[in-house]
Amino acid sequence: MYSKEQRETALNLYHECGSVTKTVRIVEYPRREQLHAWIRQENELEFPRRQLKLINTKDHPRNPPANVKLDAINRCFKLGESVKLVSEEIGYTTASIYNWRKKYLYGGAASLVNKKNIMIDDLPEISTVSDSEDIEKLRKQMLDLQLARLDKSHGRKWSHSIHVKKRMFSR
Repeated sequence: MYSKEQRETALNLYHECGSVTKTVRIVEYPRREQLHAWIRQENELEFPRRQLKLINTKDHPRNPPANVKLDAINRCFKLGESVKLVSEEIGYTTASIYNWRKKYLYGGAASLVNKKNIMIDDLPEISTVSDSEDIEKLRKQMLDLQLARLDKSHGRKWSHSIHVKKRMFSR
């Protein structure tokens, strides 16, 4: 590993003489490949990285609701607006819009609903009185379906144990 001063010295000498081989012979470091890499790095423009503005307010949530996603998809892919312009206008990245489109194509509008945005207050109330009866009905239906499936796939010999279990659960 070379220090910053050694690197600068080698690069300055290279710029003076214009030869990688002469530079390596004079300063006796680095290898030619390393000096070529330093020259390439020197010629690369360093762009400052754009800071991502993370806004997470009620007006602009980090996880937008499905209607915002659908509106962006419609504007970009049905109406033909520029994805970049729409993304700048709504404040989400172009990658987000393409991801929303991918989800929409595979799962429809239901796949755009963000599970993180569902509030407990928004969910409908569930009555607990009829739940136990419904659960019992569903258990019996599942057992009947399992029995029918085993009868078809394994023949009648497997059904006896299921019938026994069925009698136990039906009490």
